[in-house]
Amino acid sequence: MKYYYPDYFDHFQCVPGKACPDSCCIRWQIIVDPETLEKYKKVDGELGKRMSEKIDFRTGKITPHGCDNRCEFLNEDNLCDIVLELGEEYLSETCHTHPRHEEVYPNVRERSLALTCPTVCKQVLTRREPVKILHYNEKEKKEHDRFFDWRLFRLLLRTRDVMLHIAQNREYSIAERMIMVLGSGHDVESRIRQRSLRKKSGWLQNIFPVFPGFTGQEQQELRKISKAYQGKNAFAKVEKRLDEIIYDEKYFRQESEESAKTIMTDMIFALSTMEALKPSWPPYLQSVLNIREEMTREESRKQMALYHTQEDEVPLEQLLVYFLYVYCCSSVYDEQLLAKCKMAVVNVMLIRELWFMKWYENDHKLTIDDQVEIAHWFVREIENSDENMEQWDSLMQRNPRFALKKILKVLRSRNL
Repeated sequence: MKYYYPDYFDHFQCVPGKACPDSCCIRWQIIVDPETLEKYKKVDGELGKRMSEKIDFRTGKITPHGCDNRCEFLNEDNLCDIVLELGEEYLSETCHTHPRHEEVYPNVRERSLALTCPTVCKQVLTRREPVKILHYNEKEKKEHDRFFDWRLFRLLLRTRDVMLHIAQNREYSIAERMIMVLGSGHDVESRIRQRSLRKKSGWLQNIFPVFPGFTGQEQQELRKISKAYQGKNAFAKVEKRLDEIIYDEKYFRQESEESAKTIMTDMIFALSTMEALKPSWPPYLQSVLNIREEMTREESRKQMALYHTQEDEVPLEQLLVYFLYVYCCSSVYDEQLLAKCKMAVVNVMLIRELWFMKWYENDHKLTIDDQVEIAHWFVREIENSDENMEQWDSLMQRNPRFALKKILKVLRSRNL
């Protein structure tokens, strides 16, 4: 079994009670695992009575209460009554491990710390050195899954390493790095699609799937892609191919086309239509949209140019690394690598835009606490909802608001 994890994974320490700026026991549906449910069935007294009333022992769901949807067992001091009365060994698996997350693949586990936690988010955003993805092996019984595409997974691991190298190459601006990440995702996915055309279908293949290998030519092309995006003057070479990638050589140069401001506004609007975990999230996004509507294109350009002179791009790099690490390899299940790259890049673009709006509203001031609050809030709204994650992925694949050429236009405009 191989375990992957970022080098800061073991450094996390929970901030308990009201010292935590945003408790993970609020606005989140908690499901108790079957083993812990068996423990809860044996609890007596007042706490046992509350458990029998507030926990659905068939599904493990804990009924939240109040306008903030607080966990039933979170007291007024933002401490867990279960821990206070029974000890940490009675915590459910979810409560015990969060914000630690483990993505499970056959014989591979990928561990991460979720930015949904403000403590983790601040730890990541204030970090100056590049993140390293570490790994170790443990001797365990091998897992066999005939439906898992190992050939594709190995390619995705190598491709992600390339993308993380690109994301951390500080010779380039963050916009240039995100353009290269998208270019790499686009080029690799095109070879994945070529391979998919060779898949056989039928009832026998549904029972005993066979995943074709990459041809010698495809392997050679994939090696060239990897080398090209990590070589010297990589962005200059990509820039020459931008028009080819977006299939419209005049798109960037036509003022009559949508402005970058309009494209970003449409993306924020799409975000505002998704399920809201925190009641104040939709009004907040609407207020941002209202302010953007009042800004002229010229005012937006002027203010963004000023913001850029004060901007520290290292926190954006750390966000990009986090999203690429968490999202990329999940495309082994749907072969939509470019959509996962777009999710990572668009997340960073939107968080940056929300930071910019906070800076604009706050007389050109933006603190690290402002950045942490907005970034962790954004990630929590996306990643703490399975419905939102599915919808966000689907939007990246199919919605014209998130077309590759539009994302590239915004990134190009930030790079001029």
